[in-house]
Amino acid sequence: MKISNRMLSVLCATTLTMGVAAQQPTIRLGYCNGDKISSSLISQNDPTGNDQLCAAILIKKETLEKYEGDTIYQISFANEEKAGSFMTVFIKTDLQSTGGTVQNITNHKEGWNDVKLNKPYVIKADKDIYIGYVSYPSADEVNTKRILSFEREPGGTPGVNWYGINGQWWVVDSRTIDYDLCIRAYVKGKKYPSLDLGLDRVSNYDIVRQNTPTTLDMQVTNYGVSEVTGFTLEAQYKGETFATADVKDIKLPHNEMTKVKIPNLVFPLVNNIDFNVVITKINGGADEDASDNTRPSYVYVMPENAEPQPITILFEEFTSGQGIETQQADSVYGISCRDRNDVIWVKHHVSDALALPEESPYAWFFDNNATFTPAVMVNRQAFENTETRGPALFIPYNEYVTEMFDVMYKIPSFATLDVNVTRNLQTGKATAKVNINSQVTEMPHQKSLRLTVYAVEDQVKMPGSDYAENGIIRKIVNGTWGTVVDLSNYTYSEDFTFDIDPSWKADDMRIVAFLNNYDYTDPLNSPVYNSAEARLATSGISVINDDSNARLLTFSNRRFVVPAGYTVAVYDASGRKVANDNLKRGVYVVRVTGNDKAFTYKKCITD
Repeated sequence: MKISNRMLSVLCATTLTMGVAAQQPTIRLGYCNGDKISSSLISQNDPTGNDQLCAAILIKKETLEKYEGDTIYQISFANEEKAGSFMTVFIKTDLQSTGGTVQNITNHKEGWNDVKLNKPYVIKADKDIYIGYVSYPSADEVNTKRILSFEREPGGTPGVNWYGINGQWWVVDSRTIDYDLCIRAYVKGKKYPSLDLGLDRVSNYDIVRQNTPTTLDMQVTNYGVSEVTGFTLEAQYKGETFATADVKDIKLPHNEMTKVKIPNLVFPLVNNIDFNVVITKINGGADEDASDNTRPSYVYVMPENAEPQPITILFEEFTSGQGIETQQADSVYGISCRDRNDVIWVKHHVSDALALPEESPYAWFFDNNATFTPAVMVNRQAFENTETRGPALFIPYNEYVTEMFDVMYKIPSFATLDVNVTRNLQTGKATAKVNINSQVTEMPHQKSLRLTVYAVEDQVKMPGSDYAENGIIRKIVNGTWGTVVDLSNYTYSEDFTFDIDPSWKADDMRIVAFLNNYDYTDPLNSPVYNSAEARLATSGISVINDDSNARLLTFSNRRFVVPAGYTVAVYDASGRKVANDNLKRGVYVVRVTGNDKAFTYKKCITD
């Protein structure tokens, strides 16, 4: 796999504890809670020369407004390891700008560094600012040194942490790296609010049950000079308060942060709820600056009577029939899939003769639309601490794939799918009937609920090779992003009729259907909620167990036998094709074809 210059990996680190500043600062700006380092971003660049590795935090003008005219006199940051002979710190209104306050330092060290600015930065209220640093590691250090370091406490603040390589910048996605960068700024001046409590973070379970107590976690910072001993907060939906809590006896000094757990929070509504958490009082009085007292949050509330349903995982692989890499990937992923009946494995071919034009928009699932093979998606879900954004990821080990499967069982599914297939031999068409039964009327994070249907062929010989692959997607039956589904009545059903190409082997085909979200603004919000499949050749074909045709099929010497001019295909009870030889006890579905006719039998071998 070719790794782009932008890619970084998160490496866990030994916890370091360093003091931040010897003197008590006036006002502290930043997001990291505490002084401990937990992990660092490591460059994945081609180590052919030196690189500039950069980190910054965004301080919004709404926060700066109350300190207008005061000065930032110190920047503090933490690196787990020292790299290079010097660094720079900066304050800018634009990360791409060459202007702003920039200062070189040559005495940097591992752990926390406190840099007094030679020229303090005067705060203005009309613009956001970025506060950060640039490291200049050598070619030997760039891919090994732990430089861009995050705090130990989880709960990354969305949209405020940035990293850069050689002048290019990207925001850290808090859904995949849930920590804040170890960067702070210190302010002094004449503006000293007495009661000023900032609500930094809010987190809660993504999925809760209606009218059932749950917990809310939050982080607050005391920006005022008076100690905070208690506060009141409200949870609001569309401007209406549905829950209130009083927090007492916390004793939070000036400039300090603390985490607070709110128990017994109850959500009376259902489905996707975007709500606000608002601090309304401090020490029984008003907050002198309410601009930082509100934080948005999200929760999916399942109805009281809804129950999670059994899940079948959709495992999508992006591959190519060219080279030994395909067979190696099949071997690795096959270890995770071979003993499971709860995983449906399908393959999107790219850049070869088996690629489908309607699959090209799936490049959207790759970081920066830079497709590569092999890559996999598991229910199109995002995973933490991955090198690329996803949900299409390079996973080199079967153990990782198995872990991804296991994670899926922690995400409840509220709908089940059933697929039935009929085939018309005269017209060469097949019809897939898909039924959906749901416990809810809306899925978690739903933007546009879709049903997508694939026609998949197994045992496909690769061009110019004797190697055969399973799970090749031959046709997207109802379009790249599927059909819009309405579950307001808890059920949905639709028939999909399509042509079977004569070059396909119908006996080796499956119809795969899955219920998924389509959020055209966010590839990481396109989860698959559940999936199902059915064999094309074994469902609803002509007559089942018709006595008038019983002479066509006999059982002898542990195999099924048919007259000359007919062929036989045997499937086990789960729908998998098996060899018609040395058959053991069990139930089998047997398909007999010949003379432009097809018959399907259900046979039980008892001895």
